[in-house]
Amino acid sequence: MFRIYFLILFLAFSTQASAAVSLSVKNGEIAKTKILFIGFDPVNAQFPQVKRDANEVFERVRKNLKTTDLFEVVKQSGSDESLSAEALPDFTKYSNAQIGAIVVAQFDYDLSGNLEARVRVWDVLDQRQMFGKLYAASRDNYRKISNAISNEIFKAVTGETIGHFDSQIIYVSESGPVTKRSKRINIIDFDGENKRVLTNGNELVLTPIFSKNRNEIFYVNYLQGKPQIFSMNLQNLRSQKVGGFRGTTFAAAINPKDSNVILLSAIDDGNSDIYELNISANSARRLTKSSAIDTTPTYSPDTNYITFASDREGGQQLYVMDRDGSSVKKISSGEGSYSKPVWSPDGKLIAFTKIKGGQFYIGVMTPSGSGERLLTSGYLVEGARWSPSGRYLIFSRKNSPYGQSSVPRIYVIDVLTGFEIELPIPAAEGATDPDWL
Repeated sequence: MFRIYFLILFLAFSTQASAAVSLSVKNGEIAKTKILFIGFDPVNAQFPQVKRDANEVFERVRKNLKTTDLFEVVKQSGSDESLSAEALPDFTKYSNAQIGAIVVAQFDYDLSGNLEARVRVWDVLDQRQMFGKLYAASRDNYRKISNAISNEIFKAVTGETIGHFDSQIIYVSESGPVTKRSKRINIIDFDGENKRVLTNGNELVLTPIFSKNRNEIFYVNYLQGKPQIFSMNLQNLRSQKVGGFRGTTFAAAINPKDSNVILLSAIDDGNSDIYELNISANSARRLTKSSAIDTTPTYSPDTNYITFASDREGGQQLYVMDRDGSSVKKISSGEGSYSKPVWSPDGKLIAFTKIKGGQFYIGVMTPSGSGERLLTSGYLVEGARWSPSGRYLIFSRKNSPYGQSSVPRIYVIDVLTGFEIELPIPAAEGATDPDWL
């Protein structure tokens, strides 16, 4: 029977977390933290298969940490001097070896045959334990404990409060002939496993987003050729139209505090305006009344403000307004066309797509419009969304208009370091419109 649980170890030494290991910047590059893994290659285990299982957990953790470009991972071989999870490390020795952190593990099996891993992580510089936990899982769920260990290491070393290795990505897949692409909504784990296809491809679907409720998404469905916002229950895959709008609706955004309330853009009499919709009451409040095209709104984390894109002053720019639609202020000021603003989870930045000189960019700026910084560019990059922690952005990219490089793929970029990776979406399909939970 499936089982996975996590227990905090109350061991002989202090379990108080230390400050994050320093990630220093030198010559514009991030100095990687060297992490030594001990006990993941056991030679004197009671059960012979524990070596295999411990190595599987290590390889999954190593693969996860490699995607950040923040760590240098070193595994101590079984023939080397060992360190038990109950022992205090020789910090001077490891400091002289330029080790920044030590991950010590002891593996065993419980009476049901589930793998148990006692893991402790030490900050060598501060000479303190960062965390100590007991993990256990059945054979088919080693990925779960590997992701959990990866998250704890990532948080402890970087100082982030949220890890992302057990997160999920939702996106639109593309397949079929170039002249007749079929689009489906898919959901996949961050590591590329556990993919599920949520829609059948009979209708055009776009821009799926996670609700505040983990078991619900919103998306645009071109039902009978007219785009409308739908919701879907991820447990039974039942969909229904959201709101009583007669015209086109698109660009849904979730209220961070109430999944029953969303923002959307609606076209009425040929004009696009922004509305706030209470789903259960089926009542909408119109927030913008400009003759311009107002679109792609998102809430600030405290829900007091809304950012959106509009061409009300000529070219498309970014604006912020109070939640009731008042006090509209333009915040973008650079050259080019801005679109799809999205507030970061901590409220300190707004990510956006920008077109300038025929090139697409993903960038960030503060809610006042200051500090604009372009993070990445390409033939077509768009649809940036924030990771739950707010450290990363996920987006789609096409590298050219023709051939294999015209197939869109999904990428993640570290907003702090600029390091960028492509996510392991199946190679046979294109992928756009990602969101992250």
